[in-house]
Amino acid sequence: MPTVRQLNVKLSAKQHETLRRHAARRRTPVAWLIKDYIATLVDDEEAERVRRHEPTQAAARGGSFAWLADEPDLYAATDGEPFPTRAPRQR
Repeated sequence: MPTVRQLNVKLSAKQHETLRRHAARRRTPVAWLIKDYIATLVDDEEAERVRRHEPTQAAARGGSFAWLADEPDLYAATDGEPFPTRAPRQR
């Protein structure tokens, strides 16, 4: 059985009432509402990980670019000028 963790969150009265009303509209306990939301976040993160790597993995498995292994590299790390980085945004 997976380890279960407990989280205690402090909410303002307004935040608590808003969350309670939202749960009541959905006819579900607040705890279940939060657990469902967290499950959605975890599922979205996993789906993004798959989407990010899927095209690369498909190309590698398909062999379409295997011929490039025999070709010389067009660019080296020392070629050209470094790309300027942006300064962090001021908030």
